[in-house]
Amino acid sequence: MSIARRPAAPWVAALLLLAVALAPSQWQSPVRATDPNVNGAVAEQRRMEAELARQRAQLADLQRQQGSLTASLSGITDDLLSVGVEIDEAAARIEDAARQLAHAEAELRQYEIDIDNLQGTLASLASGIQASKVELADREALLQDHLRTAYEQSQSSVLEVLLSTDSFPKAGSELSYMLTLTDEDQKLASEIRDRRSSLETRRGTLSVGRETLTQLRDAAAQRAASLAAQRRQLDAAQAALEKERQQLLAMQDAQEQRVVTLAEGAAAKQQQIAAQQQQIAAQQALVEKLKAAADRLDVAYRGRFAWPERGNFIITQEFGRTPFNTHHTGLDMAYVNRCGGPIYAAGDGIVLADGRPNAKYGDTAIGVLIGHSQRLATLYWHLSREIVSVGQEIHVGDVIGYEGATGFATGCHLHFEVQFDGVAVNPRKYLP
Repeated sequence: MSIARRPAAPWVAALLLLAVALAPSQWQSPVRATDPNVNGAVAEQRRMEAELARQRAQLADLQRQQGSLTASLSGITDDLLSVGVEIDEAAARIEDAARQLAHAEAELRQYEIDIDNLQGTLASLASGIQASKVELADREALLQDHLRTAYEQSQSSVLEVLLSTDSFPKAGSELSYMLTLTDEDQKLASEIRDRRSSLETRRGTLSVGRETLTQLRDAAAQRAASLAAQRRQLDAAQAALEKERQQLLAMQDAQEQRVVTLAEGAAAKQQQIAAQQQQIAAQQALVEKLKAAADRLDVAYRGRFAWPERGNFIITQEFGRTPFNTHHTGLDMAYVNRCGGPIYAAGDGIVLADGRPNAKYGDTAIGVLIGHSQRLATLYWHLSREIVSVGQEIHVGDVIGYEGATGFATGCHLHFEVQFDGVAVNPRKYLP
């Protein structure tokens, strides 16, 4: 698919006249109009073509303005969508951070409960130790009473044993028996030892537990301070996010208002375009009527041109309405299985334009325009490069450039256009 803008008819005619003035011997129209009515119709047609070209330029300018507005709206909408996506991503991250923080705070609360439970356990342990100390003191006092009583009783009996016995070994045995602890006293002493050992162990446990409790409380305080700082950061992030959301809503409101304003402007422009199109349609009808009077001049040129591509090439798009264009202004052709083949002049003439003739319209295609009479010209578009220059005399079959894909082109090809009085006509009428 290709798009080639048509130069304004007066511009073409002016260059043709200049070329004829510079080279009168080589530049003579093979057709002369002898009927004054035809000449008058041609003059009127040129005037109408100039007006039509002006109206088309104005219409194209309005359409470019509308396209620019549409592109601006699309860009702003994309920006808003991008900001919205970023806010949604930030909201998701903040929500995830909030969940993690809530989980950590719940763990801290459980941690503090565990510390309180440990404190209660240590308090119970301390209370138990105190009770054990009282019980141990009671048991020790009881044992001391037993021992004191046994000793006092033994003191009164020792003299009697010594005085009543005639054998010291026998007296020693009896005294040893008298001084031996009873089973109950031995059990009591063993119980006291066990209680003392248990009490020392529990005291050690209480000491370690209190030290651990202090460490746990310090760690809990540090963790609480850290979580409090994180909570403040999260609150600040949520506040910033809400501010961004409000700004986005304000932007969207402003954008919607701007869309309404631009839509109203676009509607007004469209009404102007419709009015221009009605004028163009009326002028085109007049041009067609004038062209009907000039058909006998056109007939004289038919069949004169040679194909601009030679060898193995195909037609990729016809003139007129096609699947790719509502009105395609020429024939598209392309060499088979290669790009960059030579492009030949279709007929004798003078180069009227080369380089990038439509750059001012935004079309960067390389093209060549050849004038063949004051009314007939051929256009070669989308070249990779051209090897001719304005004013150069060209003969049929001369290489003027090479096939390419410059400008508004979807692939390597040649857009070949025939213009009669500045209006594109079907090139097949002029080809063999």
